[in-house]
Amino acid sequence: MLADAAQASFETGLSQRRVLAFIFLALSAHPALVLSASSSSCASDSKPSPALPEFSEDKRDQLNISADSTRTSTNSNTVFQGNVIIKQHQSRIATDHAEYNDELQGISLDGNVRVSTPAMELTAQQGMVSIESGESSFNNVNFNISDNILRGHAESIQASQDNDSQLQHAYITSCPPEDNSWRLDAGDITLNHKEEYGSAEDVVLRFKNMPFFYTPYIEFPIGERRRSGLLIPEFGDSSSRGFELSIPWYWNIAPNQDAILAPHFMSRRGTQLDTQYRYLTESSKGQFKSAYLNKDTITGDKRYQLRYQQQSDITSNLKLDIDVQDVSDTNYYNDFSNDITGTSTTHLNRSAQLAYTRDNWSARLLAQSFETVDNNIALFDRPYRSLPKLTLTGEQVIGNSSFVFGLDSEWVNYDHEDKTRITGSRTTVKPELSLPMLGSYWFVTPAVSYSLTNYNVKDGSGNTLTLDTRKLTSRSLDAGLFFERQLDNELVQTLEPRMYYLNVPYADQSSLPLFDTSTPDFSIAQLFRDNRFIGGDRIGDANQLTLALSSRLLNPTTGNELMRASLGQILYFEDRRVNLLGNTKTDSSSASIAELSVSSQHWRSTASIQWNSHSKRSEKQNFLLHYQSDQRYTKNTQIFNIGYRLRDDGGISSSNIEQSDVSFVTPVSKDYALFARWNYSLKDKRDIDVIGGLAYDSCCWSVQLLAQRRLNSSSFAAKYDNSLMVQLVLKGLGSVSGNNAYTTLSRAIPGYSEE
Repeated sequence: MLADAAQASFETGLSQRRVLAFIFLALSAHPALVLSASSSSCASDSKPSPALPEFSEDKRDQLNISADSTRTSTNSNTVFQGNVIIKQHQSRIATDHAEYNDELQGISLDGNVRVSTPAMELTAQQGMVSIESGESSFNNVNFNISDNILRGHAESIQASQDNDSQLQHAYITSCPPEDNSWRLDAGDITLNHKEEYGSAEDVVLRFKNMPFFYTPYIEFPIGERRRSGLLIPEFGDSSSRGFELSIPWYWNIAPNQDAILAPHFMSRRGTQLDTQYRYLTESSKGQFKSAYLNKDTITGDKRYQLRYQQQSDITSNLKLDIDVQDVSDTNYYNDFSNDITGTSTTHLNRSAQLAYTRDNWSARLLAQSFETVDNNIALFDRPYRSLPKLTLTGEQVIGNSSFVFGLDSEWVNYDHEDKTRITGSRTTVKPELSLPMLGSYWFVTPAVSYSLTNYNVKDGSGNTLTLDTRKLTSRSLDAGLFFERQLDNELVQTLEPRMYYLNVPYADQSSLPLFDTSTPDFSIAQLFRDNRFIGGDRIGDANQLTLALSSRLLNPTTGNELMRASLGQILYFEDRRVNLLGNTKTDSSSASIAELSVSSQHWRSTASIQWNSHSKRSEKQNFLLHYQSDQRYTKNTQIFNIGYRLRDDGGISSSNIEQSDVSFVTPVSKDYALFARWNYSLKDKRDIDVIGGLAYDSCCWSVQLLAQRRLNSSSFAAKYDNSLMVQLVLKGLGSVSGNNAYTTLSRAIPGYSEE
């Protein structure tokens, strides 16, 4: 029977029948969706279907079919012809011809079959949906997944009622139509949506139509559940290690535990095993990393690196942090590290800290030691171990008054590798009373503190040393003003003068040991410290006045700071007799410090200089000019950095440096960009780190090719490590060559980061 109306509607409730089950079962969790979060910017000729209205909850299982005409045959089959539209909730099927078979409880589709869901779109020549069994099948299928980021083709797709889907002779890619720069082919793909994993047979990864990777069988996750299996191999090349190939295997131990085991072949060193174990509980998280090489081909020795980290929230106030590191030998980082930071490591931290905080008070129990990596550091000069260290610090307003009581106290027991060094405990109690007063444009804070320090120590022969208890009273006055004005361009400029007076009487401390005390780098913040030393073994005598002036330029609408300039100096009214080396400081003033930072939409610059007026020389200089065309890095972003660093203490220290650092990233065409970094020691007249390379970034794949020449340590006789790194990223699939290239560039070039 032919319907009289041009449009006929067929609507029925099918609450227990999943008419469109294939839509989510067949393709919504295609393997490419879970391999990487990388996106593609490929322009697609296909236009996404308009958003479909959601059915109300009580009608979400209803099926609606409309067509230009309908015809019902004598065997109760219903034929839909012309502009056939089948809707259910947010799913839609369009086809030229559909036939509903009442006996088989199924719908056959024929001609220009088009399926649209929130997760994907597909086109097919033919299809069948069984209403009774929930099974479905499509032939000659083209599909687009996740807003046209990924597309693919399959000869056929079948979805069964038991949550399994079968794809035969399928491929996926993120490239635009008519461009298969890369594609992942598979003979047969099985998707188990209930267990959220899939498997594929006869898998070939092709790049530029050339086979890049093959495996006869592979399993992969298709949801949030993790699953054990091989990860993408990584490879590279360097002069110290030769050709490198790492094949990581992911082990899903438990919902809260996993591990990565990676055999790591190095042609010049041998085969190393890299491991990483992670765990997560309700109160803790941690990881253990290791690298073990049983026999280094060059040195003939065992080489290894270990690190264990844990952070635990035992209660809301009680926390535990553990960090333990170890390496096999002095040259480990020189031979195996990929950056200059690792090669300059001299000590490895080993610590465990238990911290309790409540309101403004904190108590900490710390056990800490250091593994000395640099054997050139004499045993006598290596750091002390704190076994253990107990501190209690905090402050509290006294009653309803304006007075604030503060306490800084500690007890620490020191041990040392060199048994000839003095060892023992140090107890320090330092209460403080201050009176903060402030107004709308001013503040004044007078303070007085009393420091009591006692030692219980023995010399290298085990003899107890009798040391006097150190008692010192410190007085300080911190005061400042705050002025602001609005400029003609509506920006706000501030002027902030500050004065800090400190008085600490002299006490002879030359007989006290030096466990953990050093002199920090001089900076603007150092101008307002109540002790010119770090550590509790020395308290500097002081009769001094700090004068500082700061000015800022603010955008009142956004609150952004566009400019900050600071200038400061300490005036000494007496000689400083307490020093680490025993010599008296007679200068009437400190070095002058000036700092300037300016930022705009694309530019950022910082500059600082420390000038010694007595020796008429600059002790420190730091300059950096940074330009970035886009706030977030993209392939069209231009980056330029130029920096200069100087540290000169007049030849007293071997740590003096004078370095220049230039780097840039510049696009040279739509898809190509050049990058380079040159870090040079002007003092030693030699390169520190040189990087150069080329990047290509298309809509569906990218590659970074870089060469690096890196100094493998800070010693003058050190050799260079030359390496070549390639990172190939197939968008939608991820990197197929590791992340060393990207990691190296993001560390070396400020702004080169997608994060």
